Amino acid sequence: MSKLFRKIRQNLLSEGKTSKYLKYAIGEIALVVIGILIALQINNWNENRKQENSKQHLMLAIKKELATNKEHIEDYLKELNKSNANFNKVLLYSIGKDSFPVDSLRYYLSNMEYPRLLSLLSSVREGAINSGKFELLSDSLKQSLSMLKDYTDSRKSINNISNEIVNSGFDFKVDRLLNSLYLVPEVPSNLALHSPIPKHPDFILNDADLITLVKDPETYLLLDKI
Repeated sequence: MSKLFRKIRQNLLSEGKTSKYLKYAIGEIALVVIGILIALQINNWNENRKQENSKQHLMLAIKKELATNKEHIEDYLKELNKSNANFNKVLLYSIGKDSFPVDSLRYYLSNMEYPRLLSLLSSVREGAINSGKFELLSDSLKQSLSMLKDYTDSRKSINNISNEIVNSGFDFKVDRLLNSLYLVPEVPSNLALHSPIPKHPDFILNDADLITLVKDPETYLLLDKI
């Protein structure tokens, strides 16, 4: 194509048709400019399509990660609510506002333990930030994900504070109390990986001693602050 244009220009110059040559040259430039613009537009379309594909893949990955986190949160809340309910049962029993068989008391005591630290996934979000793909998302979605990160960081800070309290001198008394109450849930024999380690008889409270310990005012105060 460029050879054809060059030949036309040479013919116009040899014929002395300067005005026609200038018009042709300008027209040729215009065609080239239009061609470049079209090429750029096509390139923009391709880039936009690539970005849109990347955005869709990222959003699907985020959705999957959030769905998994939602399940973890729901399971954690179920365990937490169960532990709180058992705690309340024991506290009410301690102050004489509830009554049930000692076997039930032992069950509630062995199921007061709070669930382990909630663990939430964040690899997709962090990967998007590190790769720059985070900017493909809408402002509202980026803001929501940033808020989620702030909440997660706050939860970690609260957990760190709780750990400091657990390691304090006061909670050594709580630890001794929990050991006395033997707050270790029994694992069914068909699920146990190893034979249970027998507890020393001196550390096993009989029914009467257990009831006395639970109804002790200091026990109530310690359990109420856990």
